[in-house]
Amino acid sequence: MNMSFDRYRSQSLCESILGCANFEEFINKPYTTVESLILDRNSAFSLSASLKQDAKDLYFKGCQSLTESLTSFNNRLYSWAIIKAYYATFYMIKADFALKDIALIRHKCIYYLQATEGSSPLTKGRTSSSYRSNYSGDHKSALNYYNDLFSNSDILLSQEIEGLSSYQWLMKKREQVNYQERNFKEPFFPDFLEYINSRVISGDFLQLIDEIINDNTYLLTFQPEYAPISIPYKRALQTQKNFQDNGIYEILSNDQSEHLLRFEPYCFR
Repeated sequence: MNMSFDRYRSQSLCESILGCANFEEFINKPYTTVESLILDRNSAFSLSASLKQDAKDLYFKGCQSLTESLTSFNNRLYSWAIIKAYYATFYMIKADFALKDIALIRHKCIYYLQATEGSSPLTKGRTSSSYRSNYSGDHKSALNYYNDLFSNSDILLSQEIEGLSSYQWLMKKREQVNYQERNFKEPFFPDFLEYINSRVISGDFLQLIDEIINDNTYLLTFQPEYAPISIPYKRALQTQKNFQDNGIYEILSNDQSEHLLRFEPYCFR
């Protein structure tokens, strides 16, 4: 397997701490070796610094995904709009993990590791664990660990949508469109997008976005007709604020900002 492309700094750092030159060496280490890693002060500092840089990369991926999602909604390309809305949410959640000094480390399962002295990798995804299916892949593990750790502090996890957490609801809609249905619905749309389609057809899609942005009480956020856009947009706004709370105000490069601005008025940055 060729892993020569740019990878997350936090992943590479954890591999190097265990003396691995590449991911292939790392994944062949037994669980017990990975779980025996204990961060000292220097490695915790290095991991924290790596996570802050990873957070910026993840944020840009989230911005581009959200920008492309909004553009696709406006163009009534609803299938990819939903898929990209989900990915925007996923990347913003991963950026938020990094801002909170938590690394998600891929091994034979997904570990989370706090960038503090004395911390060791933890997982619910061991083969012997009854939780493995929820904590082995990148997507389910990120959403489930986030729910485990931050359900009491993330307002987007304060209410359910149709019996699911907001993030799980959006993931299910993405799976419906991307995997479960035999075909994309275009030139029509999935039933759960009827309200958004009506706003696009009436020419006030930008007004819909403004309503979501200005929904400070989150009354609209958890309504299914708004949720395909409100969940990723509110998640992006929260992650943006978390950068600022960490004293990071220049998140994107000039080139990245200029690239996103090409998609005005639907760009998020």
